[in-house]
Amino acid sequence: MGIKLFAFGRRREGVATEEFHRWWEDVHARGLADEPTLRRHVRRYELNHRLAEDYVRDRYRPEGTGLGWDGAAVLWFDSLADLEALQAEPAFAAHAADATAFRDDEQLVVITHDPEAIVDKPERADAGAKMVCILRHNPAIDLPTFHEHWLHHHGGLFQRIEELNEPLLAYDQNHGIDLPDADYDGVTEQWFTSYGTFIGSLGVEAVQTEVNPDVAYFLEQSSIEFVMAGPPTVVIGD
Repeated sequence: MGIKLFAFGRRREGVATEEFHRWWEDVHARGLADEPTLRRHVRRYELNHRLAEDYVRDRYRPEGTGLGWDGAAVLWFDSLADLEALQAEPAFAAHAADATAFRDDEQLVVITHDPEAIVDKPERADAGAKMVCILRHNPAIDLPTFHEHWLHHHGGLFQRIEELNEPLLAYDQNHGIDLPDADYDGVTEQWFTSYGTFIGSLGVEAVQTEVNPDVAYFLEQSSIEFVMAGPPTVVIGD
């Protein structure tokens, strides 16, 4: 068993979308991967770049004006101690500092356990679109109830209801580690054939009758944020 760190990031005002994505992949991510004292702590590192067609969604953001998220970085570690060792390396401060010219200071971060596979089809590897969605539990329920409900009841909807299961190539739940300063409680990852398949999956009846009422019960809906990405860019690992 290991842990994962998810970090949602967005470009600084005035930085073009294409410029941000090039910097994120070719400079920032490579800076970690090419520095041996940093790389040795990381089991896997991937970038989930937001799909070009998903940027239209920013026009309808309920939060109001402002940039949405440009992507989500995911880093795997063997343990929390390995993450802490990475952050303690002398080279880490310089790596973090190089983000200031391109990335907004605000990030959404959660540290999770290894994933629970809810749906896992052989076509996962061929997915053209991936949703990465960060979650916070409804404060009306406690954390153990949240994790149990999310895993067994909510996850079960996508296992047993055909019209929810069919569009999915895979569905992982990443349950957050209960840390004192944790702002978020988990991350959903869902894989689809294409962005169009994802959009189509939102219109089925079971989303209205089963999924949406359940989300209202166990999640703080105003805190939900997601990125629709293409196939991830793997920086470290297979």
